[in-house]
Amino acid sequence: MRVVVVGGGAAGSLVLLHLARGAVAHRDGRGGPLEPVDVVLLDPGEQVSGAAFSTTDPRHLLNVPASGMSVDAEHRFDFVDWCVTQGLLAEGAAPYWFAPRREWARYLRERLAAALADAGDLVSVRHVRCAATAVDRAGDGVRVTLADGAVVDGDRLVLATGLPSVGEDWAPRDLTGQERYVADPWLPGALAPVVDGGGDVVVVGTGLTMVDVAVSILGSSPERRVVACSRAGRLPQPHAGSYLGEVVPDVTGWGGTLAEVRAAVAEHLDDVVATRGDWRPAVDGIRYRVADLWARLDAADRATFLREVAGTWGVHRHRMPPSTASVVDEAAEEGRLEVRAGGVVGVEPARDGWVVELAGGERVTARWLVNCTGPRSDLRRLGDPVLDSLLGLDGTSALAATDPLGLGLATLDGRVVDATGDLQPVWTLGALRRGELWESTAIPEIRVQAARVAADLLDEAVNAAAPLGRLQHQPG
Repeated sequence: MRVVVVGGGAAGSLVLLHLARGAVAHRDGRGGPLEPVDVVLLDPGEQVSGAAFSTTDPRHLLNVPASGMSVDAEHRFDFVDWCVTQGLLAEGAAPYWFAPRREWARYLRERLAAALADAGDLVSVRHVRCAATAVDRAGDGVRVTLADGAVVDGDRLVLATGLPSVGEDWAPRDLTGQERYVADPWLPGALAPVVDGGGDVVVVGTGLTMVDVAVSILGSSPERRVVACSRAGRLPQPHAGSYLGEVVPDVTGWGGTLAEVRAAVAEHLDDVVATRGDWRPAVDGIRYRVADLWARLDAADRATFLREVAGTWGVHRHRMPPSTASVVDEAAEEGRLEVRAGGVVGVEPARDGWVVELAGGERVTARWLVNCTGPRSDLRRLGDPVLDSLLGLDGTSALAATDPLGLGLATLDGRVVDATGDLQPVWTLGALRRGELWESTAIPEIRVQAARVAADLLDEAVNAAAPLGRLQHQPG
């Protein structure tokens, strides 16, 4: 059986790892005979790990403690143990530690290489360094067209791209190709000229990407200054200095509307603060119930959540490591990092950079302008050729559908369905499942989804002629 995997980042790599480990389990007699799996990995990058984990700056840290970053959720301290063997962490040290992201990428590559070696001929991987541009059905399988015009046929497809393009809806003018403007700081080499070039920087966005960009820029010279702006002007909250635990609530009686859920969340937070003295255990406990709560909301409530709640949830849920927060606080006290509330209403080239006007009338002059707002939320507006092809937005037949808000693809436990409910020979995971799960972008969630996708694919390999079947419900 041939599986085509689009995307060689963390999600795609974890699917390959669990495919290999699952194949070993079959070989050892725990799953029956298995048809060998031939994987074609489509990604223009030189090596797997993904944009966010390809950083070489040791100051860019994971936003999840090491104890939550193992490739297998059932072996919680595997990454911690690896860090000890690499001399990154002292033996016996507390696992509540935030490792450099580049080290986690190295850990992932080592674990993947070992798993593939163990699998031997049962799983082979060919890395094609070219981007996919379209997906079509080919009989019971798929045909993927590449940017160079080549095609790759496969029996099954895994879409592991994340959200593949940044958004520039904030920009009042077209900035494409403009000098001293960085549209996506995670593209290979994109941030280096900013870090090395000197001068003040305006960053649009105040989330975790901005924090990483600011840490790199401010660390390059004590004379550098960063002005970060967003509509709300809120920074991510910091993680606690030590592990505080998680209080997972019983949400059975929390209701099914956004108003009811918000009231229950507020009560949960109050109770946890009263007993634990901190809100973080409450938020981290709710994380385990988010998919359940999200599934209860109708489209109108979900839209209201996006407008009124998502920003607050995000800055409390997706937090800065304590050491990074200290760097940010120190830079703010020194006046080297300034955070502004207000959208960008004007961008004009200046003699040696940019003049950026904010909604409040403030004008900021800087040498560099960096976009850290992240991708658009609606898949239907991304303009990504693969997604447009799957959704039929390019004029071809649609193989997939989205939730009503366009946040993610409709699936049955990760297997893509079309608008009529028909299962497709396509699986997805990570950010492309936000529409049905909401929390679906961090490694603790993605590794579980990857294991499920791999298990499904191995079941297909056991019986390669299994019919696709049909869902009994309509997506959305």
